[in-house]
Formats: sequence, C-alpha cells, structure tokens
Amino acid sequence: MTTPFTLPENECRSLSLPPAGGIEVHEYYLRAKHLPQDNEDGLLATPAGYVAVIDGATSKSAFRLDGKTSGRWAMELLAETISGFPPGLDMPRAVAQLTEAVRAFYLRRGLEGYVAEHPAHRFTASVVMFSLARREVWQVGDCPCRVGEVCYPNVKPIDRIAAEARCAFDHAYLLGGGTRADVEAGDPGRHFIRPLLRMQGVFQNRSPALSPYAYAAIDGFPVPLELVRVYPVCPGEEVVLASDGYPRVLPSLRASEAYLREVLANDPLCLSQFKSTKGRQAGLRSFDDRAYVRFTMT
Repeated sequence: MTTPFTLPENECRSLSLPPAGGIEVHEYYLRAKHLPQDNEDGLLATPAGYVAVIDGATSKSAFRLDGKTSGRWAMELLAETISGFPPGLDMPRAVAQLTEAVRAFYLRRGLEGYVAEHPAHRFTASVVMFSLARREVWQVGDCPCRVGEVCYPNVKPIDRIAAEARCAFDHAYLLGGGTRADVEAGDPGRHFIRPLLRMQGVFQNRSPALSPYAYAAIDGFPVPLELVRVYPVCPGEEVVLASDGYPRVLPSLRASEAYLREVLANDPLCLSQFKSTKGRQAGLRSFDDRAYVRFTMT
C-alpha cells in the first residue's frame, strides 16, 4: 500500500490553455533540486496548442553568463520561442526555429566561435512537446513521455555507459573503505566520468551514420531529424510529458513522485535501484530538477 504524502510546493503557478479547447490538462508540476531561480527545467502550455517540457542540460563546468548556467539560459530561450509558435508548425520547422533561437543568442553574445570549439559549453536542452494541430508528440533528447499506456524514455546510449562507469567506480570506492557521506559530498565516481561527460558533446547532433552514440539536443546547431522521435496521439488519449528528474514516468504525478521518494529513500546516491550519472548531493532536494504534465487531447 502506498504511504500517503503531501506533494511539495509546485513552482509552476499556472498553465495557459488553448482558448478553443482541444487539450484538458489534468495535473502539472515543477520543482527544482535546489532553488527555483536555478531550475533548469521548464513547463508551458500555449494558446496556439503546444504543451512542452524543457530540460536544460546540466553544465559540465563552472561557466555562467549573467549569473545563469548554460542550461538555465537554454531552457528560457526555448520556452520563449515555443510561446511564440504559431498554430500548425510541423516538427522540422519547430526544431529549426528552436535551433535558430539558440544560434541567434550565440551571435548576440559573441559566443559562436567559443561554442563551436567547445561543444561541452553549448547552451543545450532536451525538449518533449505536443502539437495539438499535428496531434503529435515530438521528442528531442532524453525528456521522457507517455502516450496512452506506453512510456518512451529515450535514454542516450552514452549516458547508460557513463552511469554504469560512475556506479562501478563508486561501488569500488565504498568497498575500498570510502563512506557514503564522502560520495554524497564529493562523488568520486562523478569525477571519474567527468572527462567523458565533457567529451560527449562531440556526439551531440551528429549523424547516427557517423557514430552509434549520436543523440539529439537543441543547442544552436542543426539537429539530424532522424534522431527526433515522433509519436501520434489519438483523440481521448492521455499524454504525459516529463523531464528525466523522474526515475520513472508513471500514469499520475502522485505515482511518479512516490517512486522518486522511494529511490531517494533507498538509493539517494543513484548507484543501484536507479543508476545515474549523478546522485543527490548534500543539501539538495533530489538528484535533478523535475517537471511533469499530464493531459488529454479532447
């Protein structure tokens, strides 16, 4: 039997809905792992008939611009762009406009040369979004979704490898006499995989013909459309869009939150029940920011 719990404060105050109808939002939730102003996840619905979850990529360095991480900047840029989408965009045009928004930001800030040479420092985000006009969910990167009874996590192959390597290193560290407090505070396994995390940007938006580790993200550079997943949605079908701050995306927010609580109670370092490239650090609410929205196309 599931233990009752009170959902923590929702940082998303409201979602605007299409005035002509077509989408019934059942529940939505946004929560930072630390402070709301540092949240790299975003959540929005627009009057033009789009619902989206955006997950700005965790920075691989201490780089900041105007006090914001690159992931926060990417999330805000994409949220602003999606808010201005007209009804009826198809997936290729939507992806192109999101890409252009980030590229234009680089040009305004004089960063185009720097990010071309340093892929790990690009302003990067994953996005999963629903188009009412197209009756489709578009998945760019590793934001998970559910359409009907089927879940589509889309985890990057390189992240599976990095997670296994981190977990193996931390397990070895613990067996060698290290403490869980040490892992929570400093995470030697995370330091072990950091060179890979910094290098994996070379796989970002590469053609899958060039590497089995290629993956899609919005980062201001062209996205190979064959890496974008498209899922049709039927009238009356329930859809969940979320960020990968949820270890499992379940058919309700309460169930998804309950499983997250179970993981944080049993495996806060994310080394066994939920193997990840990072665990919950000391002083943080969770291992990652999180966003969730559940709705039905009416």
